[in-house]
Amino acid sequence: MQHWKMLAAACAVSAAAAVVAPVERTGAAAGPLRPDTAAAGAVVDRVVATVEDRAILQSEVDNALKRYLLDAQRTSVPADEEKAIKREVLNSLVADALLAIQAEKDNIKVQDADVDAALERAIEERKTALGGDDAFARQLAAEGLTPEGLQAMYREPIRTRLVINSFIREKLAPDVRVTETDVQEYYQAHVAELPKRPATVTVAHILIVPKASDAVLAKALEKIATVEGKLKAGGDFAELAKESSDCPSAAFGGSLGTLNLDDLNNPPFAEAARKLGVGQVSPPVLTEFGYHLIKIDKAEGDQVTVRHILVRAEATPEDVTAAAKLAERVRSEVAAGADFAKEAAQYSGDYATKDAGGVIGEVPLENLPDQFKEIVKGVPSGGVAPVMKEARGFRIIKVLSRNEVRPYSFDEAKDELRRLLEGQKVEERIGSYIEELKKTYSVVIRGE
Repeated sequence: MQHWKMLAAACAVSAAAAVVAPVERTGAAAGPLRPDTAAAGAVVDRVVATVEDRAILQSEVDNALKRYLLDAQRTSVPADEEKAIKREVLNSLVADALLAIQAEKDNIKVQDADVDAALERAIEERKTALGGDDAFARQLAAEGLTPEGLQAMYREPIRTRLVINSFIREKLAPDVRVTETDVQEYYQAHVAELPKRPATVTVAHILIVPKASDAVLAKALEKIATVEGKLKAGGDFAELAKESSDCPSAAFGGSLGTLNLDDLNNPPFAEAARKLGVGQVSPPVLTEFGYHLIKIDKAEGDQVTVRHILVRAEATPEDVTAAAKLAERVRSEVAAGADFAKEAAQYSGDYATKDAGGVIGEVPLENLPDQFKEIVKGVPSGGVAPVMKEARGFRIIKVLSRNEVRPYSFDEAKDELRRLLEGQKVEERIGSYIEELKKTYSVVIRGE
């Protein structure tokens, strides 16, 4: 279902969300790499609040304001708004401290591996926000930091956030119940505010891929046979890939990395690879790209680490012309009433859909590539678009149905609305629980 990111914006969400913000937000916005001053071990500037024996510093509040401005793409806010933001930030920091203290008391812990993974995500997001590895390195240097030092500064704040999230999941979220009646009532009260279901089109296609001529195939087979001979004579697969492969993976010794073979959408390649044991090399395998030699470096369940050497068999201009003529003929046949599914099974080069009637499925019009969107424009349900030429070949598209913009039905919306309501109720539960904790633990706000 599309457009549900808009749903959160369309419906009111409590400010308590800041308390349960996922750990990824620690590194979400571009800006100074140092986290809050207390975590960085810098000079303590001023204590603005204490929760039991834990101090909350003015610098923590100021840094949170900077992150807010960066997220909002603003350089400043009016004084009264800034004061309100800082007050909300301080309340959130107090709430975090209370939850962390209670989580520690309840012996809630997280695994080091989870902290490491969250730390890596936070730093990668920071790199992206700053504009890549080079910009990230420059920012590190400007702040006198090393990658190891940055990790050390972020590790404990991230561990604390993970502990708080675990505490909420284990101790507070299980108390939340959302009934079908709750969801129905919410839907009826807010249906006018919800995003509309976008206009969609359900399509099927046949992809005609130009096939290399027999002469081109014979030449490619001769070349791959020569490479195969070198391998059998003791040649190194990775070095021969660098020397002979026509695939960009040649630069990496022919490595395609670790993957699920089905994800390649290339059954001839996958079928040949599945027959190999670790360390074995296939005989030449013909796919639409040419001839391959395939080697399995490692296999774990459905995941394999694979290398290949490719000798391309490029279609000639005559082959492309023949494919274009075939596409026009097939298009004329299906437009005249021929069974689209049978034509797809016979002619389509898209392995993912050819045996399923060529059906791609229902797609929002706004999500279609521009060329695709233009070609189906004005084609009625049941109609066949003109042949579309693209890099891989020639595509014949049939519009199976169209759906105009409309409100989501209850059945379509209920699962997302249930999650929304559960989130709101968790926030309410957290808010009331924090008020309970304030009666248990010492909280002192020292003000500005």
